[in-house]
Amino acid sequence: MKNIKLILFITIILFTSPVFSQSIVIGSGAEINLGSGVDICASSYGNITGNLTGTGKQCTQAMPVEMMSFSVTVNKDNTILNWQTSSEENNRGFEIYRSENNSKTIWYNIGFVKGSGTKITPTNYSYTDSKLKTGKYYYRLKQIDNNGNMQYYALNNFIEILAPNKFELLQNYPNPFNPVTKISFSLANDSRVSLKIYDISGREVNNIMSNKYLKADFYTVEVNATTLASGVYFYRIVTEKFTDIKKMVVIK
Repeated sequence: MKNIKLILFITIILFTSPVFSQSIVIGSGAEINLGSGVDICASSYGNITGNLTGTGKQCTQAMPVEMMSFSVTVNKDNTILNWQTSSEENNRGFEIYRSENNSKTIWYNIGFVKGSGTKITPTNYSYTDSKLKTGKYYYRLKQIDNNGNMQYYALNNFIEILAPNKFELLQNYPNPFNPVTKISFSLANDSRVSLKIYDISGREVNNIMSNKYLKADFYTVEVNATTLASGVYFYRIVTEKFTDIKKMVVIK
């Protein structure tokens, strides 16, 4: 049997397909068979020392984008993704993907962060995923070159948005607004909720929800003020255990 060393960060390149990045462990006595038209490249972190068979070729160039770190932090119902590259070549940018319900079978494209093209010094990137419901989430990045090649970087573990520990009514955003704004609130317990808007004289002008049963969670509702005149208004939330009121301004 032939001895083959551990190979790290190997990229398999198909001439007719995109580029994917993957860590591969090759045990003692193993071989790599390269099919027609397929190249295999070791990054700067590892070398190919085993036997290669087939009609493909071996190359030794480093990955177009070298990732140094990829992490996530949680702030209430927001997640903040942070990653750093040590160098980049021809990098168009990063698509951000999220998988929900502790499942990695369905991925949603939630955003894009522009890359730095070609750069040999470290670069920091960040993306905030806002207004999430309680639950478990996975994240991954899809790095795309200007020529269309791509590679994936994934967080190994899920992150969890926990139920809020207090009742809270947040300031609407944007404010002032015309004609649409959003109101966010959190429920520490399952509750029946009423959320209404009043004019400056105390007259109800918009019944957003009335005695609606909601689970403990984070919520955001959109308010359209097309029918309201310019001026100062107040929105009020009422639950069994919590009441609050805040001011909003409509400008037309």
